[in-house]
Amino acid sequence: MNENKANYIIEKQERREKKRTLKRKANADEVIFIFEKVLEGWKTIRIYNTIIQQTPRSAIDKKWVEKIATGNSKLYESELTKEKYTYYLELREKVYLFHKK
Repeated sequence: MNENKANYIIEKQERREKKRTLKRKANADEVIFIFEKVLEGWKTIRIYNTIIQQTPRSAIDKKWVEKIATGNSKLYESELTKEKYTYYLELREKVYLFHKK
């Protein structure tokens, strides 16, 4: 019984991760880019325009850029390398602190 429950929990986490990743409309590199530019003081419209110019096929829109810019975007370890994931966590913490000012 415990083994079945453990498998169910793992599968449930994988489904949620996949669903939330697809729903986000931005890949991991775009999220990190947005965090970096927010910390540099860029406005969200400038960040959005830059992303669209660099990757015209990006599915991201201005609303999502604004949402991600608040730090409210979770990336998963499976999306990034260990070093990049650590960097993302540091950036996310800095973005939270930036908005608390």
